[in-house]
Amino acid sequence: MKEHYYSIGQRTGRAPVIKKLGALGRGMEQTPVVWKNELYLVESREPDGICPRQYIRVRKESTGEVSAPFGGEYYFASAFAEGDTLYVFATSRFDDRPLTMYQSGDPDAWHDPRGGHRVRMFRTKDLISWEEKDVLEVPARRLWNTSVCRGAGEYIMAIEVSALPGREDPAVGVPFTCFFARSKDLLHWELLPDGCAYTPARYNACPALRYAEGYYYMICLEALPCQRYAPYIYRTKDFELWEVGFHNPIMMWGDDDRKIKPGCSLSPEDRALLETGLNINCSDLDLCEYRGKTRIYYANGDQMTYSFLCEAEYEGTLNEFLAAFFR
Repeated sequence: MKEHYYSIGQRTGRAPVIKKLGALGRGMEQTPVVWKNELYLVESREPDGICPRQYIRVRKESTGEVSAPFGGEYYFASAFAEGDTLYVFATSRFDDRPLTMYQSGDPDAWHDPRGGHRVRMFRTKDLISWEEKDVLEVPARRLWNTSVCRGAGEYIMAIEVSALPGREDPAVGVPFTCFFARSKDLLHWELLPDGCAYTPARYNACPALRYAEGYYYMICLEALPCQRYAPYIYRTKDFELWEVGFHNPIMMWGDDDRKIKPGCSLSPEDRALLETGLNINCSDLDLCEYRGKTRIYYANGDQMTYSFLCEAEYEGTLNEFLAAFFR
């Protein structure tokens, strides 16, 4: 794996202008997808009054209608639409021990039962009947977020990976690292060689992978100094040489993450948390093109105790948005 940043004396254009629209509500994991000419949001949901365990649901953006829960005990859902079929990919649990990482100030006491060894595919044509199938099994590593796109004659999946507890894994390096798999039919997948992983040198999490004009573009969360997190964009043609966008990070945290999107309602408690909570983060960014604009969804917060789903937009197509970071 090789990286190219920029050349001495590099000249660039203006950075793309992203307009933050405000917070939508509590939460973190959400993937936008255009399916049957409508915008849908595929949401990973913690146990609540609707379902007593972790689950996935699909929400129609224009009406707020939601599907019945599915994918119980699967996490970090991502989505891809092909024709009249909606595909959802999610990862399994690692173990049955309780989640403690948010409840303890002692890092040695943290435990996260997510990040298992399997990627499972769910697909539907009507949001009622679902087919499901395990499509990847990687016993030697832990799998977290995924992202799928259609590329040059095949489909590519980016997978956020960490090593098993207590084991060093040079290919993973600094967790997290993105590995890749390919498929001809979205049902049968094979991993690309470890040498294609990007990048074991740095924290590189929650990928959003897209393909445009010969390039695979990937947006990932990077860890900055003093426990701050921001999304960076990169691109590659061959998963060997990666270019880092000139205009990075593509988004930074700030007080514009604290406003509420018009039309959204938050409880008084959530309003107070949004206003005063430590905000060090623009994470789990995902995006799509809808009606000529690039719709962007991300999470603010402190990466541990709270987050709000937020929305932003770019006045242009997705291809224009992606390419603009490299000009």
